[in-house]
Amino acid sequence: KNAAKYADLSVYGADASSIQDLIRADAALGERLHPALTYLAAEVVWATRVEMARTVEDVLARRTRALFLNAKAALEIAPRVASTMARELGKGGDWQSAQLASFRAMAAQYLIS
Repeated sequence: KNAAKYADLSVYGADASSIQDLIRADAALGERLHPALTYLAAEVVWATRVEMARTVEDVLARRTRALFLNAKAALEIAPRVASTMARELGKGGDWQSAQLASFRAMAAQYLIS
């Protein structure tokens, strides 16, 4: 059952089980970030803790590719990504606001009019 639910984690290879451990520890991390995308909240935590992602752009463009697959959805989940990252990094509201402003400005270039 779990293997099917988290099949998209196969791209992480041997690390997939560690990401599943994050979800077992906090079920909310198993939630998809957006219905149009396959990415889970746990992937944001993993990218921040293990892959050293430090910006919303890094997570949504380079770690998950969400920006390139669906820019509108990436913009919609950016606030959740920013808050998750802020919690992981010990950052505050000012950091989150700056991250969102920066990501929105960059992501606007990827929107289809």
